[in-house]
Amino acid sequence: MEQLLAQFQEATKAGLHGIADALDRFSAGVAEELRNAKPRAIAADPESEGLSFDIALYDSAPTLAVPKHATFEPLKDVGHRFLATAEGFFVEVRRPWLHVIQMLSKLPDGAPRPPYGLIMPKIELKFGRLGVAIPIIQAFAEEARNAAPDEHAAWIVWDAEKQQLEYKALNVKNATPGAISFDRPELPPHQSLAIDLHSHGHGQAFFSPVDNEDDAGEVKISGVLGGVGDGDMPSVAFRLCVLGLTIPLKVPVEAIFKAREPA
Repeated sequence: MEQLLAQFQEATKAGLHGIADALDRFSAGVAEELRNAKPRAIAADPESEGLSFDIALYDSAPTLAVPKHATFEPLKDVGHRFLATAEGFFVEVRRPWLHVIQMLSKLPDGAPRPPYGLIMPKIELKFGRLGVAIPIIQAFAEEARNAAPDEHAAWIVWDAEKQQLEYKALNVKNATPGAISFDRPELPPHQSLAIDLHSHGHGQAFFSPVDNEDDAGEVKISGVLGGVGDGDMPSVAFRLCVLGLTIPLKVPVEAIFKAREPA
């Protein structure tokens, strides 16, 4: 009898331990779910049928308040989000080669102010400054000169493994003095488009309506080289494209087009 009782107690003890372990795992799982369940600041009826779509949209590009007293934590992953501050509305974008914070709209004077903090705009390039790409752009300018009067195009990509910019030739399908079309290459995961270049042959450098349409929604530096032929007056135009927002970038034309020695 004592042996049977001991076996029963041992079995019961093991069973209780198993239940306790299961409860611990369940509690840990619930706690993890609660930690991952981020609240969505959506002014919607919780019973609305379309709420799940709004949640998906919010999660893809959330709006967060900039803290007034705590330390601001920058966006760490590739993507974008919107920031509400005491002075206006900002967008923050992260790419492997770029971190940018820019104001989209400023609150009017005398308007109600949300109790949020302030933030400074920034443009931070992983490769330091655009001047690092000048030798690659110079090589492209020479290719563009050889292609003139037709337009020419190429990419400069950021290689996250090598931590450097690299030239990416494009498969041009058709090129004329007024337009160019090419196959958009599929980049490996460790590479991303940083600088999108094209030339205007003998014409001036500017961003055309077609360029504006092509750049809309992109995150990249866009550059145009004009007057690339022999005897032309060269010109350049550069801008940072941030999901439809464009920020002009100053690039000296003489930095790209070196004076050619007379024959």
